[in-house]
Amino acid sequence: MTRDFVVGVIFILSLVFLGALTILIRGVPSGSDDLILEVGFSDVSGLKPGEPVRIRGLRAGSIEHIYLDETRGLAVAKLRIWEHLPPRNEYSFKVMTASALGGSYLDYKPGKGELVDPEALVGTASGGLFGEVGSMLAENRDAIKSSLENLDKLLDNLQSGQGIVGGLLSNDEAKTTMLNVIKGMGTIVDDLENGRGILGSLLSDDSIQRQQFDRLLTLLDQEMQFFSSGEGTAGMIFKDAEFQEHVRTTARNVDRITTSLAGTDGIAGRVLHDKTLSQYWMDISVNLRSASEQLNETGQGPLRDLLHDRELRTRMRDAIEAIASISEAIEKGPGTLHSLINNPELYQEARETLTLLRDSTEDLREQEPVSAFFSILFAPF
Repeated sequence: MTRDFVVGVIFILSLVFLGALTILIRGVPSGSDDLILEVGFSDVSGLKPGEPVRIRGLRAGSIEHIYLDETRGLAVAKLRIWEHLPPRNEYSFKVMTASALGGSYLDYKPGKGELVDPEALVGTASGGLFGEVGSMLAENRDAIKSSLENLDKLLDNLQSGQGIVGGLLSNDEAKTTMLNVIKGMGTIVDDLENGRGILGSLLSDDSIQRQQFDRLLTLLDQEMQFFSSGEGTAGMIFKDAEFQEHVRTTARNVDRITTSLAGTDGIAGRVLHDKTLSQYWMDISVNLRSASEQLNETGQGPLRDLLHDRELRTRMRDAIEAIASISEAIEKGPGTLHSLINNPELYQEARETLTLLRDSTEDLREQEPVSAFFSILFAPF
């Protein structure tokens, strides 16, 4: 085995190794079903043939060739896509930086919707890592400028002592007050930890307030159980179907009443909406007011005199007392009226006398024509 033979074998193995490594890195040589696209770039940003094409982060093809198209005025990259994903609406080709150490790849988003013309595909470039940072700064230039201006104003306010924080930094009295507040908060926390005060006693397991609070929670839990079981008024409202029906009936009645009041049904509705009836009520109110004015000292009429004339009131009282005295005399006696009312025998005699008187009167009435006749007959004699 000669030296030239060994060198030749090593050379052939090296070629095989390089070919396998190239296939591994750049992908398996394409077949006839691969998708070939040509994309124009105004700047390819160092993109070279052999670099990968990625779809959603996965390697889906490679760059075969890059050339200048003077007609379009662009650098055109010839792509081979292993998946049949032709570009559609909202597609994008963007040159991306692979890492901070260099290298690049083409990010392809097929888009969605209708297919686009494959002869007019255009891509963009990020311009490397620093280019991406620059693009980000350019896109957010106004926001960054506004943030810096606000930061500058904030620093000026702090330096001049404006605002709460600025006052704390420049005003000794404010600093003292803030320190006292912090000290007070520390005292409160210390009291809570040692069980002092109401809140501290609530945090202490052995305090009376904690026991009372636990009992209160127990009572609340019992009340909630009563409520959930339908006991008590509140529980009945939410659990008792009959009570709920009563509530709904009451609500319907109230709605019916308000509806009647809104219309002209019933007296109340007519009073509210009937102008004639409303005028009647107004007239009655005016008359009542007039009557009440007549009852004042400046009014007129017997009721006013009875209310305000002392002499008339005295006479009225005397008359009532006299009537009461007469009634008492008639009831207790003696006297004719007392006897007539309380003595049955006298009442019976008076009744018989009146009967005889009535009969006599009737006899005289019947005899009057006869007496008149004889008076005329014997008048000449």
